[in-house]
Amino acid sequence: MGESYKQTTASRGEIKESYGTMRPRAGTTMKTRMLIAILSLGLFAAWPTTATPPDPAIIIDSGSPYFVPKSATVPRGAPITWDNPTATDHTITHVGCLQAGSTCAFDSGVVRPSGNFTLSGLASGQYPYLCRIHPIMYGIVTVTDSFAPTPSQL
Repeated sequence: MGESYKQTTASRGEIKESYGTMRPRAGTTMKTRMLIAILSLGLFAAWPTTATPPDPAIIIDSGSPYFVPKSATVPRGAPITWDNPTATDHTITHVGCLQAGSTCAFDSGVVRPSGNFTLSGLASGQYPYLCRIHPIMYGIVTVTDSFAPTPSQL
C-alpha cells in the first residue's frame, strides 16, 4: 500500500537520515473505495434482470442420438436451428411430408456439411421429424404457447 522512502534533512549543520513508509492521504483510500462501489452498483443496475431463453439449436451428430437434443421445446414463433457439423448431407423432414394425406409442416431439403437449417412460425403442437437420407435419425420439436424449458435446455 505504501512505498518506502529515505528522507535526508539538514538543520544547523547536521544531516539526518530517516526511513519510513509513504502512506496515501487519509481521504484518498475512502474516496477510491466509494468510487469502486458506485461503479459496481452501476454495472449491476444495467445487468439484465430477466433471463431470455436462447434460440434453440439442434446439432446433427454422426452417432446416436443423431439429433442433439433429440427432443426440443420452443415457444410459438421462436426460431429453431439445426446445425450440421458432420461430413455428410442430411435433411430435416417433418414426418407428415412422407405420409399421404398429411400436412407437410417443414422439409429442409439437403443440409450440406457445415450448413444449417432454421425454421420459425410453427403453430403449437408436436412435430416429429427425421432425416430422409438416414431414416434411423429422428427427433421431435414441441411448440408451446409459452416457454417451458425441457430438461435438456436447463
